Amino acid sequence: MPARDPIDAYVSELRSELRVPRWRRRRIVLEVRAHLLDAAEAERAAGVDAGVAAERALARFGFASEHAAQFNRVPRTRSVLLRRTLVPWLAAGVLTSMATATVWAFRPATPATHREALHAAIQHSPRRSVHAAGHAATPGTSPTRRAGAP
Repeated sequence: MPARDPIDAYVSELRSELRVPRWRRRRIVLEVRAHLLDAAEAERAAGVDAGVAAERALARFGFASEHAAQFNRVPRTRSVLLRRTLVPWLAAGVLTSMATATVWAFRPATPATHREALHAAIQHSPRRSVHAAGHAATPGTSPTRRAGAP
């Protein structure tokens, strides 16, 4: 039975410890594998044996369990950030809606109602107007001029 490639063993261990959606797991595994193969290729270019090059690349990269734990935390961090931004925006929208509803509920009467209220106030006010000097004007005359005055 041939020996298993250390990079394949590492990737398999990483895949088994990842607790993320399938599409994200596939992307992470492909990316990690590409980085490990690039690192091993750089070691081989320096004249190191292929098996030793793969072991050195894995030693520099770190443990699969540590990387899996970091990748498993990423979605929770994203959801926390989403909640921290989404909740204030929703609260602002609700408060704005409530304020708008309050303004509409207690808005002043329409101009037609103002006109009717003014007309009713004029109807109930006394018809007599008083001149600035205290003289009462007679109906049908101007309050600023007295009858017979020049």
